[in-house]
Amino acid sequence: MIFLLLALALGLMALPLVTSPAPTEGHIRASGFNGVGVLIGFVITVAVATLTSPMFGFGFVLAVLLHEIGSALAVRIIGHDVARVRLVPLPFMAAPRSDRPFDHALEESFAALYAPALAIPPMIIGFGLFHVLAPIAPESANVLRVMAIMLGSFNFLMLLPFLPFGGGRVVQSVSDAFWPQMRTFVTLFMSAAFASAALRDHSIAMAILAAAGFQSLLHRRRPAQERLTHNQALLVMSCYAFVLTVHFTGGFWLLTGLL
Repeated sequence: MIFLLLALALGLMALPLVTSPAPTEGHIRASGFNGVGVLIGFVITVAVATLTSPMFGFGFVLAVLLHEIGSALAVRIIGHDVARVRLVPLPFMAAPRSDRPFDHALEESFAALYAPALAIPPMIIGFGLFHVLAPIAPESANVLRVMAIMLGSFNFLMLLPFLPFGGGRVVQSVSDAFWPQMRTFVTLFMSAAFASAALRDHSIAMAILAAAGFQSLLHRRRPAQERLTHNQALLVMSCYAFVLTVHFTGGFWLLTGLL
């Protein structure tokens, strides 16, 4: 019960994330909610459910939608006129999040970290409700546990330092502030580690992550934006490490099973 109370307190403290004032002009649009988008989303969801379970497949849909809503809210808070909630947020398969680029690397880092940070309170509350309901309603408790685990797993993967994931954009912004070549070395190291693990364990999931890392090296174009100061880069890096660690902890059970 104490854990649930602390989780609810965290949720109350996180309310400013969704109540922060956004510009009155502009709006959030839905993108990709058509026949092709639904078909692609269905195929990806079936693939996730096959690798895990149908319940995790449902949790995957919830995690994607929450992540998209959070990213769109971040873009609106920054001040962009149009932000899109995309059903299939994949490169070349969806419209861009916004119609204009970010002017400052701090804005891009905020947009990349906002959605994962927004997912922390519902994930923690889900775990808290699981512990309270497990003795009296085990089936409902298990549903909440699965949703919480998938929220952690999905957002951890989105924070990996690979472009076009949010984690890749954060690492690029931080590396530009200190040493622009650092992102390439981080990507190479992570990709090689995933590839080595895939060969050793014959893991398809590891191979997919290694491929995602190597394709990240193809994203050579750097946005024309103002770079982070050293102090801003340290703050962004601290937030990134914290959010990444929280989601790894939340999704640990599923991540270790898949990877």
